[in-house]
Amino acid sequence: MDETVDRVYRLLRFCLDAVIGNCAAAVLLGATLLAIAEIFRRYILGVVFEWGQDAVTYMVISAMFLYFSVTQARRGHLIMSAGIDAMRAKGMHRTLVVLRTGVSILSIGIFSGFVTWGIPTLERTILMERKTQSMVLLVWPFQTCLIVGFGLMALVTLFHLYQDVRALMGTTVFAWSPPEEATDI
Repeated sequence: MDETVDRVYRLLRFCLDAVIGNCAAAVLLGATLLAIAEIFRRYILGVVFEWGQDAVTYMVISAMFLYFSVTQARRGHLIMSAGIDAMRAKGMHRTLVVLRTGVSILSIGIFSGFVTWGIPTLERTILMERKTQSMVLLVWPFQTCLIVGFGLMALVTLFHLYQDVRALMGTTVFAWSPPEEATDI
C-alpha cells in the first residue's frame, strides 16, 4: 500500500512542479510583460488598454492561486518555528507529529470547504457572465484557478495527512519528501 501511495504522490508532485508550477510562472511572466507594455504605452504613447490593469491584476492573482499547491506540497508555507524548535529541543517529536496531523486534518477541511462553496459560486458567475471592472474580461477563469488551487492543496494535504499518520504508527513514508522539506528560513 505504501509503495502505491508513494508512486501516486510522486506523480502528483511531478505534475505540480513540472506543469502547475511552470504554468503559474508563465502566467506571471506574461503579466509582467503586459505590465511593462502598459507602462510603455501609457507614458510613451499616451494610450492604454482599458482592460490592461485588470488583466495584469487577475493574471498575477491566478498565478498565485495555482502556485499555492506547489508550495503546499513542499510544505514551504510560512511558519513560525520558535515553538516548534523549542518542542523539538525538548524531545517532543511525537507531540509535534500529533500537532502536524491535527493541522493537516484542519487544512483539508478548510481547503475542501473553499472548493465546496466555490463551485456553486463559479457556476453562478458563469451563468451571470460576470466581468471585471473594465467590463471586458470574464471573472470565471480566475475563480476557476482559485478553486483548482484549493482543490490541489486539499489533495496534497491528504498525502501529508497520510505521511503524518504513518509517522505516528512508526513508519516513514515519502522519505524523498520530508515533512520539514522547505520550512527553514
